[in-house]
Amino acid sequence: MVTWGDVNVRARGLGTHLLGRARLEPLARAPDLPALATDLAAAGYPMAAPEGVATAFALELGVRRGAAARLRTLTRWTGSRTRTLAVVFEDEDRRSLRSIIRGALQVTARDERLAGLIPTPTLPERALEELAGLETASRIAALLVAWRNPYGPPLSPVAREQRPDPFELELALSRTFARRALHASRRGGGELKAYVRRVIDVENLYGALLLAGAGEDVDAARCFLEGGFVLDRTAFLAAAAEPGRAEAVDRLRGAFVGTPIAEVLARSGADPARLEAALLAAQIAVLRRRARVAPLGPAPLLGYVLRLRAEVIDLQRIIWGASLGAPGPVVIGELVTAR
Repeated sequence: MVTWGDVNVRARGLGTHLLGRARLEPLARAPDLPALATDLAAAGYPMAAPEGVATAFALELGVRRGAAARLRTLTRWTGSRTRTLAVVFEDEDRRSLRSIIRGALQVTARDERLAGLIPTPTLPERALEELAGLETASRIAALLVAWRNPYGPPLSPVAREQRPDPFELELALSRTFARRALHASRRGGGELKAYVRRVIDVENLYGALLLAGAGEDVDAARCFLEGGFVLDRTAFLAAAAEPGRAEAVDRLRGAFVGTPIAEVLARSGADPARLEAALLAAQIAVLRRRARVAPLGPAPLLGYVLRLRAEVIDLQRIIWGASLGAPGPVVIGELVTAR
């Protein structure tokens, strides 16, 4: 059985270097990008071109590099246990691949495809940049296959079609992630497996909301990810069959009654952006409580990783807020990191 005590101590140490709300809020009030670049460098994020013109993309690159360095440090400490943590590292890979593939299908600029992505040991910065520079989903899948990345083969059949279906591509990513994360968690103990099952629940929640209102155009049963903890197939299909997202939210609140997710749904409604941030904050709060109850389990480590993800999201919002001239209080009101 895998043990986590030693890496938890180090994760707590890394956690002390996260900016926290007290430092994020002043960053959100930066008057412009050059001032923000100076503040981010002082906060420990390596700026891509400190002597050059500060751009939102350059600042984002610095944030990505800072986050990647912390994950690399974490993998040195987890050692062979890294394979057990597919729910951590492959979750970032899946998010990156989803963004890059969407960008290829929508023909967006490479920098836009890379926005907010966190490099990992399996998809480092140079790999993400190479993937983001490819023009089609089929080339992305082919390169992943060549690299023997586990997400390449599931993507390939859909990506090779003349007009790849974005929904089918994302479904292939989600299925592969859920299967691999659940399988890897078996060696990590009951706490890690329970966390993976909660993550799958959240993925199914997003899937049901996406399907609501789609009618019979999509076979909802194919979209259900096995392995969740709360949301079973029957409840998923019922929510997916609702005529709209508002009705699906009401249905899902019933399925998750008594859990933090039900409270999040009640507050955030069907707004995808607000819901994603609120669910991430709720997951962090759950892991904080689990860390107090079971300090030798993986909760402290998992909590650190989610707090790092929240910080990257917050910094991305701060950067683009400064770029667009958004008022500081508006940006602060959207931050994920808790007070």
